[in-house]
Amino acid sequence: SGHYGRGFLFVFKICCDSVMDQYKLLLALTLAVFTLSPVLSEVTMEVTSDMVFSGEAATLTCTVIADSGETSSFRQWKDQSGDVIGKEPGVFTTNGVQYTITDLGLSGNQIFNWKIVPDSVTSDSQFTCFVLSSAGLKEDTAKVEVVGLTPVSTVITPGESSSISCTLTGLSSSGPEVEVEWSQGSSPISGGSFVESTDFSGTEKVAVLTVSDITSDEAYTCTFRGDTGGAVNATVTVDHVTITPSEASEVERGTRVTLSCVLQGADSAPTETKWLPSDGEVITGSEELYTPYTSVVFEMGGQTDILIVDPVTESNSFTCCYVFSGGDCKKGVAELVVVERDVDGTGDSMVDSTGVSMVDGTGDSMVNSTDDSMVDSTGVSMVDGTGDSMVNSTDDSMVDST
Repeated sequence: SGHYGRGFLFVFKICCDSVMDQYKLLLALTLAVFTLSPVLSEVTMEVTSDMVFSGEAATLTCTVIADSGETSSFRQWKDQSGDVIGKEPGVFTTNGVQYTITDLGLSGNQIFNWKIVPDSVTSDSQFTCFVLSSAGLKEDTAKVEVVGLTPVSTVITPGESSSISCTLTGLSSSGPEVEVEWSQGSSPISGGSFVESTDFSGTEKVAVLTVSDITSDEAYTCTFRGDTGGAVNATVTVDHVTITPSEASEVERGTRVTLSCVLQGADSAPTETKWLPSDGEVITGSEELYTPYTSVVFEMGGQTDILIVDPVTESNSFTCCYVFSGGDCKKGVAELVVVERDVDGTGDSMVDSTGVSMVDGTGDSMVNSTDDSMVDSTGVSMVDGTGDSMVNSTDDSMVDST
């Protein structure tokens, strides 16, 4: 440098202007080195790395910063094989990969700033930046991590809370530290009806967002950022649906009844539809016969699922279950209540539709006020408590009003 030049010039003048012995010469050289040496400028190089999906372009930058006005005189990028990509701005092809090198503007104490963009990266790669300045040669390596990001959306019904997630895969053991941010539109999400959690302990980095109080379809973005540069993101959706089951039905034993559930607002069809009676049997929505049940699915202003129960034998609750891609079952419940027809207002039972005599609340067969039996609906004479046919005083058979 200029400082070193002046130091050696000083030694040269001492040597040439007088006769000196070796000791005086050694003293002069010592003074030149320790007294006239400059304070070296601090020059640093900074590179940024990137994270991309396979097949995408990556962007890497290389910046040199100095504090004493040094200038750069030589620069180049090399690929991981050590082959030179380019020494100046332009478009270059090396080892079958196309690169674009661009000079960037300078700010502050920057003396050099440029970037390189490989147009398609399919595996982890690294690139080395070399810059020679008046303070010496600097070099550093920027890396490209090829990663995967898997979003898992969800379906939600009114009043529910549900979770969406993003899983980052493919980071190498020497890859960057990452952090995640959730946003909606351009606004970061935090607190309120949102709860965030992460699991970065393994090779997969999992970020989970739990949402509640959702009244319409929503979309959220998860963004993973590396501490050495680069970011990847994905959009995750919350599909708001409604499920309307038929109102509770009161029916007589032995009759036929139709129950229904209507699914509305679903962005995609469920992967499976089934009915779940409280007795544990699973009835699929495929028009198959599960005696005494028949299940039918059709479209009418939304997906409508019909369950036909024929005959009704007992009270039961039936859960319609819509299974979506995430495996979660969204449910509606239809109630079926069996009632007995009341004949005389006392709560005594009647003959049902099969003609079988039913019993009253005491468990006794239905008889008249004298405990004598009567003729039933078939016209067959019934007997009283003595075992004799029930007749009037003229020995005529006593029949009912029919």
